[in-house]
Amino acid sequence: MPGQVFRIHSLYAGHGDCLWIEYGDAESPHRVVVDCGTAGTYAALKKVIDSVQGMPGQNELLVITHVDADHIAGALPLLADPKNAKLFKDVWFNGRSHLEPSGGLEPFGAAQGESLSRSLLDNGLPWNSAYGFRSISLEEDGRPKRLNLPGGAVVTILSPSWAKLRAMKYKWDSEVKAAGLDSIADAPEPQPIPPGFEAFGFDVDALADFAFDEDGAEANGSSIALLLEYGGKSMLLGADAHPSVLVGALQQIAGEAGLTVDLLKVPHHGSQRNTSKALLDVVRCKVALFSSNGAYYRHPDKEAVARVIKYSPPGVHLAFNCRTKFNEMWDADELRNDWSYSTTYGVGEEGVSVHLL
Repeated sequence: MPGQVFRIHSLYAGHGDCLWIEYGDAESPHRVVVDCGTAGTYAALKKVIDSVQGMPGQNELLVITHVDADHIAGALPLLADPKNAKLFKDVWFNGRSHLEPSGGLEPFGAAQGESLSRSLLDNGLPWNSAYGFRSISLEEDGRPKRLNLPGGAVVTILSPSWAKLRAMKYKWDSEVKAAGLDSIADAPEPQPIPPGFEAFGFDVDALADFAFDEDGAEANGSSIALLLEYGGKSMLLGADAHPSVLVGALQQIAGEAGLTVDLLKVPHHGSQRNTSKALLDVVRCKVALFSSNGAYYRHPDKEAVARVIKYSPPGVHLAFNCRTKFNEMWDADELRNDWSYSTTYGVGEEGVSVHLL
């Protein structure tokens, strides 16, 4: 498609996610931002936003996938700034009142005391307006929702399920506090290296087939995960979603055979508990994008990277948004040759870009 673009830039976002996506006419693209990273990410995000102020193109959508601080903290100053408050045509974020089927429920009724919801209200911003102010989620029967975006892109919602949203309802107050949305939250304590992290060395087979135990965190399960398609290309943005929910949604779209995507933003920064063989059986990716500097949780886990390498089609490309001691071991000719994969690393704190068109 001459003169067309479909690209994703994973900003350096500490141990979090901040994805800047453009599609359409290269001279006047449509823009989607998914998550805003940690509090420290805002400075880098603001530079990008400032650079496009007044430029051709349309800022279609800001998605805040869930309330973990490494996804949402950078959004607080963004949406509190009056200059940026009306930048996006729609903001997708599931607040407290979105954790039950809407059924005519006023979506702002339980938003008090929560900073992001307050900013959306105070600034009169569109909030989940594409779905009539209701929850951004799968249908109650588990079917994915599909929406045409301006400019010819299509977005399909793959997570969360209603079971995951209901589970989050009972954890909302504690998770909001932990994310710093009603107070200044302390940084999480560094986590111990999980069993098996060091044990296998570079035995890709052993790492890939290490026993899988799915993530059970309610906040992660409430993540908004999306399939974005444009110009015959596709990217699956996994947020921190639970893989069983993604598998179920994808099977509804493509059956047991699954589908091939041009890019998979690997769920939960490459946690071994969010990247299963079952997921990779239904999502055959050409590029696997990892976003994390490894702080606090040492992501990506070697088990997750090994699963991507072993269970993706030959030639899969691993794109890391920065180089760290937790991912540099995959930059080895012997491994690349043995397993038919390639690698790209972001330089310093520049992040990494992947162009699909």
